[in-house]
Amino acid sequence: MRKNLIIRERSTSRTFIAQLVSLALIVALASPAFAVVFSNPASITVNDATTVGTSNPYPATINVSGLIGTATNVTVTLNNFNSTFSDDTDILLVAPNGNNLILMSDTGGSDDITNTYITFDDAAATSLPDSTKLLSGTFKPTNIGTGDTFPAPAPAPSANTTLAAAFNGIDPNGTWSMYVVDDLGVDMGVFGNGWSIKVTTSGSPATTFSNETAIHGGDGARSRATPYASTITASGLTGAITDINVTLTNINHLNPDDLDIMLIGPSGKRILLLSDAGGTTDVINQTLTFDDAGAAVVPDAGPLVTATVRPTNFGTGETLPDLLPPYPNSATAGTATLASVFNGTEGNGIWRLYIVDDATTSAGDVSGGWSIDITAGGTYGAKRFTSCDFNGDGKTDVSIFRPADGNWWIRNSSTYGNSAMKWGNLGDAAVPGDYDGDGKTDLAIYRASNNFWIVLNSSTSTATFTQWGASADSAIPADYDGDGKVDIAIWRSSTATFWVRQSLTGSARIVKWGIPGDFPVRGYFEGTNGADFAVFRPSNGTWYILNNAGSSSREQPWGVSTDTAVPGDYDADGKTDIAVFRPSDGNWYILLSSSGAAVISHWGQGGDTPVPGDYDGDSKVDLAVWRSNESGWYIANSGTPFGAAAIRIDSWGTQSDIGLPYP
Repeated sequence: MRKNLIIRERSTSRTFIAQLVSLALIVALASPAFAVVFSNPASITVNDATTVGTSNPYPATINVSGLIGTATNVTVTLNNFNSTFSDDTDILLVAPNGNNLILMSDTGGSDDITNTYITFDDAAATSLPDSTKLLSGTFKPTNIGTGDTFPAPAPAPSANTTLAAAFNGIDPNGTWSMYVVDDLGVDMGVFGNGWSIKVTTSGSPATTFSNETAIHGGDGARSRATPYASTITASGLTGAITDINVTLTNINHLNPDDLDIMLIGPSGKRILLLSDAGGTTDVINQTLTFDDAGAAVVPDAGPLVTATVRPTNFGTGETLPDLLPPYPNSATAGTATLASVFNGTEGNGIWRLYIVDDATTSAGDVSGGWSIDITAGGTYGAKRFTSCDFNGDGKTDVSIFRPADGNWWIRNSSTYGNSAMKWGNLGDAAVPGDYDGDGKTDLAIYRASNNFWIVLNSSTSTATFTQWGASADSAIPADYDGDGKVDIAIWRSSTATFWVRQSLTGSARIVKWGIPGDFPVRGYFEGTNGADFAVFRPSNGTWYILNNAGSSSREQPWGVSTDTAVPGDYDADGKTDIAVFRPSDGNWYILLSSSGAAVISHWGQGGDTPVPGDYDGDSKVDLAVWRSNESGWYIANSGTPFGAAAIRIDSWGTQSDIGLPYP
């Protein structure tokens, strides 16, 4: 049905397209900083009855938790609404404190609707129509009729007409209930992907996540704790990390100086919380909270006592078993802070705590487990996604896609182990990305023959199928809506239009940008949460960039017609740099966003395929090429002083393969 949607809308007037784009921009610009989205994707069936039919389930619920302060804005999205007579559908939203609002009643007329995504927002430009077909979009809550009733256990509808009147100022934590009824016989409907609610509060959502399972230490040189690693999964955060604290509860050890403790975030960024500190005095049931605002570090010679401390690393060159080799990049002793490592990165996903004992004759444990307190809501000042990071360690994996048989071949950057998996067929295009927001790149293909995107979600090992685009479109997936997930997206050259299926709401965002013959490029050129809309025009060697909000644009001459666009964050400032690879001379021409300086580096030769990525995990994109005629990967690791140690050469793939990642 998505294919049909796009084909029909291609013939829509320019005015209407402009209105759609403007509406999407209004929503994007109005989103406050501290908003969290909670979802219930379970299907809701709207049953028919002679008089009033209730939904299954009735009510459909979402539990909201971890929010600070009172609600300042609430929006609600109905996901994949299908109905044979939408005018019969009445919906009542009830907050945890009992306040309620009719979201919609007696709207939309008699036309069948399919795959429709509707967001209710007081800031929307219009209300739902009374008697014409419902379309995907954002609308004010709309109650056309009067005297609507909802069977128990639903309360009597209030007189509220706006979300703000009903819910602003309340404590949003607790169970939100959505009661759906069909108020007339014959027809029925279904919300195929359930619903979601976005709540903005007056306080920044600092959220604590815990794992109270004891961590038992080993005794011996580089001996691993059990479990190794101990993990915590964070979820429900919106925006980048702005502050983070870590607490280890009830530490016991006969020689704390032997402890090395490393924390790795969902983005792969890492910090040694404790190393070579605390002295030799026995520690019994002491609790450490690591906080950049701590008054001091753990003393080198001890003792280690209950306190709030800064990350403390007196040693150098620490390596943890099975973790950092073969390319260790530990921070210099004593220099790293939690803010310098994690602020501006993604907080949602798996956090890992690794503990080793680096000497013999002593042992210990963290009997109370650990917790992590995260404040989010900031902008992404560090690279948000690492391309082709299939194992979630913050490093790009050497990988190829083999069109002949649909196999993916991946070399794990942490273990250097090799794996292969079939996902796709002859003629498919590889479109890897983090579509489920778990910090790992998912295997994904775009099948132009039927316009299907087929994604293997790494978080659940399940497949999703989405029809989006047409055969001549260019796939250009990126996180355009800033929710931490890659969105399915295409650029249609014939109309110079981006079509984005936003993962946050499932609705379409349509942006006209460029001219036929341009080459679409992806990136966060302005450093905002959502990807920008950008094209490279080979005819004049110019880049045209429209910021994500659509409020400003710029053009930058950079390159010639035969160059290959290779945008990436080469200077680790959180912005994508304009860059090209010139096959004729093997040079990379990079315009650094942090300084405006031009960098020219020779890496590669004619016939090479550029495959830039962060192979060493230092937040900078590395220069890399794949030489198919010799199955050779040549990578210049930016995190290592240039020389023999900085050069990585791998043999991987065959001549007919497609090297990943690609720009």
